[in-house]
Amino acid sequence: MNKKSLMLSALLIILLAIAAAGFKYGHIVERILFAASNDKATIASNLRLTDTKYNHHVVGKSSQPTPLPTAPSTNLQDKLWPTSFESQGETLVSDDFLQQAQVTGLIVVKDGHMIFEDYWHGLSQSQRQFAFSVAKSMTSVIMGFAIADGLIDDVNDPVIKYLPQFKGSAWDNATIANTLEMSSGVDFFEDYSRTDTDMSRFQKAFAFDQPIEPFMLALTSKAKPGTYQGYNSMEAQMAGMVIRSVLGERSLTDYMHEKLWQPLGAEDDATWVTDVTGMELSIGGLSMSLRDLAKVGQLMLQRGEWQGKQLLPEAWVMASTTPLKPYQLPGRDNPLSAKPFGYGYLWWTPVEPNGREFYASGIHGQYLFVNEEKNLVIALYSANYQFTDDPDGWKEKYENFFQAIASSMEE
Repeated sequence: MNKKSLMLSALLIILLAIAAAGFKYGHIVERILFAASNDKATIASNLRLTDTKYNHHVVGKSSQPTPLPTAPSTNLQDKLWPTSFESQGETLVSDDFLQQAQVTGLIVVKDGHMIFEDYWHGLSQSQRQFAFSVAKSMTSVIMGFAIADGLIDDVNDPVIKYLPQFKGSAWDNATIANTLEMSSGVDFFEDYSRTDTDMSRFQKAFAFDQPIEPFMLALTSKAKPGTYQGYNSMEAQMAGMVIRSVLGERSLTDYMHEKLWQPLGAEDDATWVTDVTGMELSIGGLSMSLRDLAKVGQLMLQRGEWQGKQLLPEAWVMASTTPLKPYQLPGRDNPLSAKPFGYGYLWWTPVEPNGREFYASGIHGQYLFVNEEKNLVIALYSANYQFTDDPDGWKEKYENFFQAIASSMEE
């Protein structure tokens, strides 16, 4: 074979290799390009499509879908937020805040009736939007069901009782409660404004279809469990893996449909992103309609009761949304917590609560806020491309906006 023929053969082999790689890894390339396009112009539409770029399970809507009732004898209000509100020493104009945050959907439920619902930036009432870490709070709800069903004996059980393969790992001495409080002491650097973090490393591994469990096993410990609250998404992942371990052939998705979506009368399918093994991403893989998310808030407001039936134990609702231990308490000067916000079992409380308030929160501005005294639920989705520049600052703005709405409500 002459030199020219050898070169042509080599080129053909290279082209065939590139084509084969493209066929096998094309979806990974697509994910990377998709994630890289999350800018001001594209993020809203991307959040409606994120689940489709990954492996996912479908949480089927209820066989008896039931919308939240609207306020009797009235139409939905055109606007119900105050003109301005205070946050971190500043006066913010509410409409400017909503525009800057690129809010895509907002529902307000008062006294069990929806009094406001509107959508922007292409979202509609039946569409799903990726809710990121709101999934953590949903995982807490599902944990409550698992304990109530006797699948898990006690929230203070050690993690390795259910996941013995983690014996000898950084999770060895952690309890389930530690994972829900984010107090396991496992070392995980999570900063969305940087790319040299453990979260960035996890995201890359997940995008390349690496299973979650080996990543979890490789983490190290930096503190004694139950001594410090440090925000760590892997804690929520561990909680989800504990639940999955007791479900037998069922997935978290199956269990969520049975215990939550079906009895709540969910109007729309939800999806839960999974790794290649089928393990749900309990740190933030849920995508759902805002209406169905609002129903979860109403369930929590009613302390687990729904249409005359106690779906979720009231004791679990209270335990998961009431910070009690020193490292769980809100405060800007709490030396035992990395955040100024309060934290229960994967549910937040405001820096300065106005009565009994708690909420779920996701990156880019996804929220489910509950104020018991005002009998109020607020569900909000955003496409806030600026959120990662100052996550805690933005989080406080959102909670102050919700508190301002609550304060404007009549008893």
